[in-house]
Amino acid sequence: MRPPRPADFSAEITLLPTEAGGRRGPLVQGEWKTVLGVGNVNWSALMMFEGAPEPGETFYAEIWLLLPNKALIMFSTGVKFTVWEGGTKGLGQVL
Repeated sequence: MRPPRPADFSAEITLLPTEAGGRRGPLVQGEWKTVLGVGNVNWSALMMFEGAPEPGETFYAEIWLLLPNKALIMFSTGVKFTVWEGGTKGLGQVL
């Protein structure tokens, strides 16, 4: 189920391969609650996407930030960020 407001931004996400410290299995189909990092600042987020991306794959996601009023300034077009889940599991770029 999508949140009741439009996504804060869209991004291209690349999951790290398992052997490079990435996840051991695919994402749960359609949604990932995670943390995004820009520099030394981290933000809770919800990603929604198609399918169940595997480690090493690249996919597109719509992203909702937990505190968009404070966080959106960090996520302008072209900004690169990390995707964290007990360690860096992927890299993203705002579209």
